[in-house]
Amino acid sequence: MRALALDRQVEERFLEALRPDQLTLSLAALAQLEQEEQTESKQWELRLERARYQAKRAERQYQAVEPENRLVARSLEKQWEEQLRAVETIEKEYHAWKSSRFGDLTQADREAIVALGSDLPGLWQAETTTNTERKQMVRLVIREVIVDSKRTEGQVWVQINWQTGVPEQFWYQRRLSSYVVFAGAQALEQRVRERERSRADRCADCSNTGA
Repeated sequence: MRALALDRQVEERFLEALRPDQLTLSLAALAQLEQEEQTESKQWELRLERARYQAKRAERQYQAVEPENRLVARSLEKQWEEQLRAVETIEKEYHAWKSSRFGDLTQADREAIVALGSDLPGLWQAETTTNTERKQMVRLVIREVIVDSKRTEGQVWVQINWQTGVPEQFWYQRRLSSYVVFAGAQALEQRVRERERSRADRCADCSNTGA
């Protein structure tokens, strides 16, 4: 698929999202999302802290047992290993959760977004604005764009994941080099056949009337 067509689709939604009224709503939603994620992050930290405490406790119990008491020592060693594995599992889950977050915006980022919204279309189209600068602007409000051109022939499915955490999905018609992959090829073919039959019927009527 051609990247230029996708760029135009994303550009339109980017400019629409940064209209002043939409910008205010988006920043408010982002602030709420950041607060919720801070609360969730604290819960993860407490969970990890408890797991580490249990592992340290199991270690102290193992170190305190008399060496000759092998049966108890093996049992305590097993408990210690289980607690260590629990800590490792929670750490991996926590890091996976953190990597899926968009990260907090700094005050400078927020001010830059507000400034962009004041006259973004003019700034976006300005000859002095480079493509690198446009990408930097987009990354302030769009986390990622997922594209699938194989779901439906002749169409492209797109999902924009905004920095606010809200996804937006849409379809658009792709440029085609053949009607074979056109999504509406059957309907188009049917319409052409109907027009041809209608024209043939009119010609037959004209012949019968001698016109």
